[in-house]
Amino acid sequence: MSYCLLLLLPVSALTGWLLHMAAGNYFLNRYLPRQDEQLAAKAGQWAGELVGQSFNIEQKVSDPALIEKAMPAIEQHIDDFLNVKLKEEIPMLAMFIGNKTTDKVKEVFINQLKILFPQVMLQIAGNLKTSLNPEQIVIRQLKQQPISSLVKKQAAAPLRRYRNAGLLFGLAIGLVNLVIFYLVC
Repeated sequence: MSYCLLLLLPVSALTGWLLHMAAGNYFLNRYLPRQDEQLAAKAGQWAGELVGQSFNIEQKVSDPALIEKAMPAIEQHIDDFLNVKLKEEIPMLAMFIGNKTTDKVKEVFINQLKILFPQVMLQIAGNLKTSLNPEQIVIRQLKQQPISSLVKKQAAAPLRRYRNAGLLFGLAIGLVNLVIFYLVC
């Protein structure tokens, strides 16, 4: 057996390492950057579906329990308006309006607010949902910082292991070739 055949081992190992390095670099520097727009669109679509399914803003803001929690503060503001501010702004009106009248006006306001509040909140939630489109936000952010640049930062150590695996596979293939040459010759 010729000693030149022993060069088969380092050549095979180097070939395996080079092929894995070329494949890894091609993936990170050529293939992945070409996929940035498609990946951003998919991520945006996923984020939009996730937000739409999990948050369900319309249902939460129109919940009667939420309205009941807000009512004490609303009643306090109505009281302040009817008993203090209205009398300050229109002093002549204060002479004609008593506590019974202000209590009745307050009751009417509160009943109307209980009817109006869920509708207004649904409208606000709908406007909020369209103005805060999570799909577009994710796409915009991923166009500013593409996925390929994020992956490159995270892929340094795995890429090193991938190249080393190529070196080991090349060495194993070289050993198999060496055994075959030894058995045949």
